[in-house]
Amino acid sequence: MSDLVAQISCHLHRVHTLQNMASKAKLFPLVKGVQLWQTLRMQATHEAHMNDPRTAPALAFFVEQVYGPQDFSQRDADIKRVVPKMHKYLPSQALLSLESALRLHALSYELDYGLALALKDIMLAANPPCAKTPMMISSQTYAAAYSKENNGDLRHKQIRLLIELGENLRQAVAIKGVAMMLSLSKHPARLKGLQALHLFLHDGYKAFKKIPNSRRFMEDIVSKEAHLVTILSTNQTFSEQVYSQQGTYPLPCLPSIEIPIEA
Repeated sequence: MSDLVAQISCHLHRVHTLQNMASKAKLFPLVKGVQLWQTLRMQATHEAHMNDPRTAPALAFFVEQVYGPQDFSQRDADIKRVVPKMHKYLPSQALLSLESALRLHALSYELDYGLALALKDIMLAANPPCAKTPMMISSQTYAAAYSKENNGDLRHKQIRLLIELGENLRQAVAIKGVAMMLSLSKHPARLKGLQALHLFLHDGYKAFKKIPNSRRFMEDIVSKEAHLVTILSTNQTFSEQVYSQQGTYPLPCLPSIEIPIEA
């Protein structure tokens, strides 16, 4: 159990370090833009689950709590402060779910930071640098940066971690008494300033509890994400026309996001 606590602390430190790097490199707005565009992309790719009231909360949990651009500083501060003291009282499966979620979030942030760097390189290669250069995140620029990164192994690792998180959550919701524990701890969490941590745990539990077949849900999510990784990672030259002709255009049609960043 102490190893899990150490790993949780390591994941939090990793994200904090990457955020500082992004801030010093003046890339923080671009990283947030990448996360926002990916949120829209995942919602479009898995539209059927977004429209199904049984699976929509689980997809929203992944998109918002793991991949999204939200500010998780309060949640992470809660975790860093509480878990080392309270891990003895937490069900091991709940702690495993928390660790796998934070591990996935840390790797995802690392990939988002790398993608932001690639996007800026592409932008500067196409345009002369100036004081404030708007960066357009679209399916074209996103896929070009994705291919430029050439990190299919890490992307597939990200998917494996998503599978692991899904399995840990599935097992956690099966634990007798978890619902009552989360319900009873809501008020004490608010009094102790741990609302962000409690909301994270409660949302994950509630989302997966509603799914009639969580394994089938995860298989569907994973198969589509893995297909996307394979296509984007193995096509070094991204061409919308080529993909359209082949009928395998991998990204949904989404509005571009303009991010003003310093050159």
